[in-house]
Amino acid sequence: MARILVLHDLFSTSGILTEMLESRNHRIVEADSLSTALGQHSKEPVEMIFIDQQSDADSVSALLSAIKEEKSFCSMPVIVVTSTAKSEEVIEAMRLGAFDHLSTPVSADELDMVIERAIVAPKLEPASNVTQSDSESFLVGLSTVMRRVEKQIGIAAACNATVLIQGETGTGKDTVARAIHRHSQHKDNPLTIIDCTAVPEDYEAFESLSPGAQGTVILDEIGDLNAQTQAMLVRALKERLQGSDGPRIIATTQYDLVAMVKEKRFREDLFYRLNVLPISLPPLRDRGSDILSLAEAFLLQARPNAAKRLSSSASKALLDYKWPGNVRELENLMYHLTFSVRAESIDASDLSMIVPVEAVVEGEESFLSMDYYSAMSALEKRLLERALHQANGSRAEAARLLGINRQLLYSKLKAHGLMN
Repeated sequence: MARILVLHDLFSTSGILTEMLESRNHRIVEADSLSTALGQHSKEPVEMIFIDQQSDADSVSALLSAIKEEKSFCSMPVIVVTSTAKSEEVIEAMRLGAFDHLSTPVSADELDMVIERAIVAPKLEPASNVTQSDSESFLVGLSTVMRRVEKQIGIAAACNATVLIQGETGTGKDTVARAIHRHSQHKDNPLTIIDCTAVPEDYEAFESLSPGAQGTVILDEIGDLNAQTQAMLVRALKERLQGSDGPRIIATTQYDLVAMVKEKRFREDLFYRLNVLPISLPPLRDRGSDILSLAEAFLLQARPNAAKRLSSSASKALLDYKWPGNVRELENLMYHLTFSVRAESIDASDLSMIVPVEAVVEGEESFLSMDYYSAMSALEKRLLERALHQANGSRAEAARLLGINRQLLYSKLKAHGLMN
C-alpha cells in the first residue's frame, strides 16, 4: 500500500482516479492546489504524487516546475495523468522531471505497474526549465512504443549524458536527435551534424567535440566509421572527458552495433562510450494505427488549407503494407499523392506503387512466363526501382535499404538503365 497525493483541476477525472487507487488499497490524499498539497503533506506525508490535469499542457508544465522547486516534493516521483498524449507534452513532462506520463482512460494494471516502479525509484533531481517547442511530424502517434520513445527523449533532454539512437533507415533518428537538442539546456547553442559516412581521415573532423565547445553534436550513422576514424573518435571523446566542459553528443545508427562489436567491425570501447542513454526507434510496421495518424499529418503538411482525405480502402492498404522505408517512405508517398491524385479523396487504387514485392511476384503471370534469367533480371530491376523510390532518389540510402554497397548498386543501376 502506498500513500499517494492526487493533485487535480476542475476538469479532471480525479474521482475516477481516486476510486481506482483506493480500490487497490492505497491511502489517498487529494488537493486542488500546490499550497493545499503542502499543507496536507505536512500532516500526512505521502510517497508519490499524481497530477490529474485535464485542462491544458501549460498548467501541467507550470505545476511540475513548481513541484520540483518545493523542498518537500522535489525528489518525489510525480506521475502525470492527462486526457491527451501529444508527443511534445509527453516529452516536456518527462524533461521537467515527471516519473511517468499516462493518458486516460488508465487501466488498473497500468496504475499497479507505475506505482510499483515509483515506490522503488531512486530520488530524482529537478530539471531546469526550457521553453517548449513544436513536435516533429515523425513523432506523431499514440502507440505504446512511441510513448516510450517520447518519454526517453524527455529524460535525455534533462541531462547531458551521451545518447545512442538506433533504428532502421527512415524511422526518424535525426528527428529524435533534434528534439533532444530543442528541449535541452543546449537549445540556444549550435547544433552540429557530422556525417560519419563521409568523415575525412584526419583528427580535425572531430574538432567540434573538443572541451570548451558548446551546443550539441550529432554523429550521424556512427556505424559507417572505418577503423581509423573510430580510433580518432575515441581519442576525441577521451580529451572531451578531460575538459571541464564540452558539447552534448548524440550518435545515430541504423546498424546493430552489438553485432558489429562481436564481429570486430566496431570498437567495443567506443560502443560503451556512446551507449550511455540508448534509444531504440521502432519500425513503422510496428506502430499500428500511428500509420494513419502520420499519413494524415503529412497530407495536412503538404496542403494545409485543403488536405486530401484517405478512403477506408486506402487506410487498410496503408496498414497492410510493411513500410521498408519507414516514416520517410510514408511521408514521400503522401506528398506524391497530394499532387498526383486529382480527386479530393485518396483510394486504394492510387496506392499501386506500394504493393509489396512478394505480392508482385505471386500475382504477375509475366514472371512465370519468363525463363529463369529473365525473371531474375526483371525482379532485380523492380527491387532497384522500389529502393530508389523509398529513398527519394538517394542512391546511398537505396544501397542501405537493399543491404549492398554503393559500387554494386551503381553497377546494377547502369546495367538496368536506371542511372538517370
